[in-house]
Amino acid sequence: MNKYQRTPDYIIDLHGYTVEEAKVAIDELFSSNKYSHIRIITGKGIHSQNGPMIKDFTRSYLQRKNIHYTQSKIQDGGEGTFEVFFGELF
Repeated sequence: MNKYQRTPDYIIDLHGYTVEEAKVAIDELFSSNKYSHIRIITGKGIHSQNGPMIKDFTRSYLQRKNIHYTQSKIQDGGEGTFEVFFGELF
C-alpha cells in the first residue's frame, strides 16, 4: 500500500482554533513523535472574516519546518486538509 492509500495514524481538526492555538496543538502533536501519518483539517477559510488564516499558517509552518506534506484527496477534505508524513513513508 502506498502512502496515499494509507489511513492516517492521527487526525486533528483545527476548526475554531486561533493561529496561536493551532501552533501549540501542532507543536505538541509533532513533538510527541508517535505518528508517521497525520491528517490536519484546517478548513478552507471561507467562513472566516480574515480568510484562510489557519490553512495559510499550517502550510507556512510545514514549509518552514521542512515537513513533508500533501493536500488531501477530495474525499479526505481536499483544499482544507493536509496529509503530513514522517519517517518511512517517503
